[in-house]
Amino acid sequence: MAWGVGERKLEIRKSGTKIVELGGTQESTGVAEMEKKTKAQRNLSGGMDLLELDFLLGVIEAIDGEDKNDVSMRKLTFDEVLRRNQQNEIDSSALSVYAVDEKDHYGKDIQCAAIKELTRRTEQKGS
Repeated sequence: MAWGVGERKLEIRKSGTKIVELGGTQESTGVAEMEKKTKAQRNLSGGMDLLELDFLLGVIEAIDGEDKNDVSMRKLTFDEVLRRNQQNEIDSSALSVYAVDEKDHYGKDIQCAAIKELTRRTEQKGS
């Protein structure tokens, strides 16, 4: 069935005793009640929002592998932690590896972010 311009699809699914409306307008689906995020804060195309911080930190802090795929995963997860503004959770010893970047695996953006975070930690210790 083709839907016209002015029509909207309305489906109701029963989930236990809770009724959930699907395919409605923003007000009827409860999107207004959800946590509001701007487009810059969401990463819908990559799906990285689904990953928990502990998993991301595990990937970032496992700095042993030199394989191209390992390096790519570390770069992606480091970028995601930066996007979430949670670089303060990364271990200092791992950050020092990213800051030095001896083999030029990670790029200047990640190197700069690692140096900034290490500097911030040093300033806090000195105060």
